[in-house]
Amino acid sequence: MLMNISFKKRTSLILSAVLAATTFTLAQQQPLPEWQSQYAVGLNKLAPHTYVWPYANASDIEKPGGYEQSPFYMSLNGKWKFHWVKNPDNRPKDFYQPSYYTGGWADINVPGNWERQSYGTAIYVNETYEFDDKMFNFKKNPPLVPHAENEVGSYRRTFKVPADWKGRRVVLCCEGVISFYYVWVNGKLLGYNQGSKTAAEWDITDVLNEGENVVALEVYRWSAGAYLECQDMWRLSGIERDVYLYSTPKQYIADYKLNASLDKEKYKDGIFGLEVTVEGPSITLGATSIAYTLKDAEGKAVLQDAIRIKSRGLSNLITFDRKNLPDVKAWSAEHPHLYTLILELKDEQGKVTELTGCEVGFRTSEIKDGRFCINGVPVLVKGTNRHEHSQLGRTVSKELMELDIKLMKQHNINMVRNSHYPTHPYWYQLCDRYGLYMIDEANIESHGMGYGAASLAKDTTWLTAHMDRTHRMYERSKNHPAIVIWSLGNEAGNGINFERTYDWLKSVENTRPVQYERAELNYNTDIYCRMYRSVDDIKAYLAKKDIYRPFILCEYLHAMGNSCGGLKEYWDVFENNPMAQGGCVWDWVDQSFREIDKNGKWYWTYGGDYGPEGIPSFGNFCCNGLVGANREPHPHLLEVKKVYQNIKATLADQKNLTIRVKNWYDFSNLNEYVLNWNVTADNGKILAEGTKTIDCAPHATVDVALGAVKLPNTIREAYLNISWTRREASSMIDKD
Repeated sequence: MLMNISFKKRTSLILSAVLAATTFTLAQQQPLPEWQSQYAVGLNKLAPHTYVWPYANASDIEKPGGYEQSPFYMSLNGKWKFHWVKNPDNRPKDFYQPSYYTGGWADINVPGNWERQSYGTAIYVNETYEFDDKMFNFKKNPPLVPHAENEVGSYRRTFKVPADWKGRRVVLCCEGVISFYYVWVNGKLLGYNQGSKTAAEWDITDVLNEGENVVALEVYRWSAGAYLECQDMWRLSGIERDVYLYSTPKQYIADYKLNASLDKEKYKDGIFGLEVTVEGPSITLGATSIAYTLKDAEGKAVLQDAIRIKSRGLSNLITFDRKNLPDVKAWSAEHPHLYTLILELKDEQGKVTELTGCEVGFRTSEIKDGRFCINGVPVLVKGTNRHEHSQLGRTVSKELMELDIKLMKQHNINMVRNSHYPTHPYWYQLCDRYGLYMIDEANIESHGMGYGAASLAKDTTWLTAHMDRTHRMYERSKNHPAIVIWSLGNEAGNGINFERTYDWLKSVENTRPVQYERAELNYNTDIYCRMYRSVDDIKAYLAKKDIYRPFILCEYLHAMGNSCGGLKEYWDVFENNPMAQGGCVWDWVDQSFREIDKNGKWYWTYGGDYGPEGIPSFGNFCCNGLVGANREPHPHLLEVKKVYQNIKATLADQKNLTIRVKNWYDFSNLNEYVLNWNVTADNGKILAEGTKTIDCAPHATVDVALGAVKLPNTIREAYLNISWTRREASSMIDKD
């Protein structure tokens, strides 16, 4: 057909081909920046580890966020100097130099996404990449992302290190920055990080000044890492979690891993094991012993041990003997009993040089006889998914996290899936403290690549990135009792990369199940966790022979609009089929923002409400929560509360007014609650009422006689109303 093309058009095509070839050749010759590489997951970062915050007092370990009271902790949250450009070529390239003048720069709040602070455009899409669009003149091509349209935010602030930190080690921690960033202190490049939902740390001891210091971050909206962060959420940018410093002695506790489980026969005795890694230079005045104390809720020491550090090398792994704790108070979502682990480094004179630790819950989580069990008991998952969302974007305050967990507990929710990434560390402490089972999920979703041959799950050049995100998720949160299931990621296809991350997780820990929805019935998931399967699909799975994995839907019900119908039909199956064990509603909170129009009236926004016309958008699909963005419950949350309720009653004998009560709690006797009842006529008059406390073991059924009630002939009908309240208030649920 070339003969039908004009000479002018042929010339244009030839020139275009030559230019494309030349551009490709130049691109091959010029190395791409790190943010365009799937291998550049980080530079000079500390190895991933559990949180080893320094504490001032052992009592602070028991308080969520108590490490912030330590004299060896310094928050860098607050106002930072900020400069934003639409094109990375226009960024201020030397801004990290201490002498660089930032007097004309704006202030920005850290943490907080920059799109929520008048920079750039908030884009809401679901399963596609927001940059894979004609708006940006770009087609997905991993690991490459748009260059000319790739926004860059340059952040700077100053700080002074306290005088009593002199001679100690100092660490800079960035809890969450999206999507890729370089970091400098006093003009010296520390490194870079890709992967926005787990902490990145650098030892900055040797680059500090005695007086004023300058920390600088250069943050890119998009990077190769964006191909693994294609979650159903607003696509936002910037420093979205805490930035802080903490200080340790030169020899310090670098990591620890504990085993706080139960014996697998009677699930009565606790089993405690502990490994501690001590690092730092071998110096005469260094720490010589590591000691631990495990205290119960009353502050009594129930286990203690100490080991002298024999090797004085740069790294020492100390393994304590495993010990039994008879009749331990086990941790569960219903009774979140916690102990406190106090870890101490001591010098030759026995003086404590470092103090850290965490709260400890003794529990087991396993697949036993094809059923998901906590502490040996099969449990039903009454769950929800939860994105991090607030008016600030994905920056969620402690107060809002506390409200989230309070509402969940008040509406009979017992599990939360961290969709689809590890969340703020405070959330884990709350779930430990107040009792919420947790699925912790790696920050991996490449939905925009589909599940076929193009899936990044099948591309081994992306194995490093998959493994890094899984590794960092596990190491930072491995000691939390609330985490009862690990998830490899979400909606990213299946292939060798997820097989290898599954294999790795099972090699470092065999005490918690690992799940991955896209694995379906392949070997690399311990739970059949398909999403949005119908009741008939669940029944078809249960009818198969030789199944050995429980069916727990990682997502179901989709709480959008006037929703959550059909929930009872699901739970008729879950309550009557042992290997169908519930699921997690999508989603907890509407991902909408509150804005005010030109007339002063406020409204909720959704996809497409920001930026120029034609911006990629999935519209109001972001509004599918059980609660609004302000945490006001939607009506369908009450439907969930009703179906999820743990005490269910039917009328067994109308004449003698007897109810048959089923206790669906797994670890609670109904004597912890008060039965309140009344018979009310259709004219509103109460004909009879009373209260009762009954004895009914978990999973048991009892008949409760309330006594005959004579109905006057002046009414047409009457109603028996029953409700249950706690005998004693808990931290989240009052007696009323």
